[in-house]
Amino acid sequence: MSGKTTRASVWTIGVLCLIVLAVGTHWIQSRRAPTIPSIAFIPQTAGAMLWEVEHLGATLAADKLKCHLYWNAPTSETDVAGQISLIDKVARGTYQGLVLAPNHPLSILTPLRRALASGLPVVIVSAPLDLPANDKLGYIVNDDEKMGELAAAEVARIIGGKGSIALVGFARYAPGVKSRVRGAERFLVSRFPKIHIVRRSAGAYSASRSEEVTNSTVDAHPELKAILSFTATSTRGVYTVLKSRSLQQAIQLVGCEQDSDLMDYLSKGEIAAIVAENTYRMGYQAVELIAASMAGKPLPTLSVVPPMLLTKGNINSAEASLFTGVPK
Repeated sequence: MSGKTTRASVWTIGVLCLIVLAVGTHWIQSRRAPTIPSIAFIPQTAGAMLWEVEHLGATLAADKLKCHLYWNAPTSETDVAGQISLIDKVARGTYQGLVLAPNHPLSILTPLRRALASGLPVVIVSAPLDLPANDKLGYIVNDDEKMGELAAAEVARIIGGKGSIALVGFARYAPGVKSRVRGAERFLVSRFPKIHIVRRSAGAYSASRSEEVTNSTVDAHPELKAILSFTATSTRGVYTVLKSRSLQQAIQLVGCEQDSDLMDYLSKGEIAAIVAENTYRMGYQAVELIAASMAGKPLPTLSVVPPMLLTKGNINSAEASLFTGVPK
């Protein structure tokens, strides 16, 4: 065999080896599972029905869309530093999108801007922020003004449109709560001039604080007919006080935001009504929007989700189950 022939044979064998290697590599890669996109979801906190129902909706949407859902939460609704840390962790990670229920309307804006600058599409749920929506930032929020109106309307119905009431659960920086208060007060002032608000108190995320202000309000106003509470935490505090005291006149309690223990009190008739957020729908739709954004679609600017008035009469309905996570 000549040298020229030998070199040709070596070249041919080399080419064949490269072809075999390429085919083998392609076959191995084709056998590997495709990379699953990962969506981060940071609620205000964990453990409460409000957020666990949202977790359920988000999980079902992620399963349907074949996405991985990373769920992590601050220790409480007031743990702003914890939420900021989680946002920064997601921005530095390998996530394809972020869903966030903000704990503070101002403090989380800077880390949120960092997340957006990293290229993450972001959907804000529950309450809006002072940050304009764009192709990579969208909002799915609770109709908080409507929530306040529904709660106020139920209070007015229960007490016959006249008498003294108190408002509990104010919070200067609680996202959404200010809108609930505004909706409730506008409704009462415009339609029920014979209803007198004798006190407006804090305690949105402190049960002990709401207990303290409820006790002092009841002592100062024995004529009190009802209390309207704006968060699950403040409702829990008010309930504890009303349950423990011997009152000459029953004081009706209407709250905002659902939680497991509050649903139990509602079913027993110990709480008159609770206006619930449809966090299931918000969680499900937010994951859908992030998945659509990953496919190149711009995020819708704003979607407002209506709340629902839950009472002893409708708490076991199929519609209510979307708000409580209890399938019917």
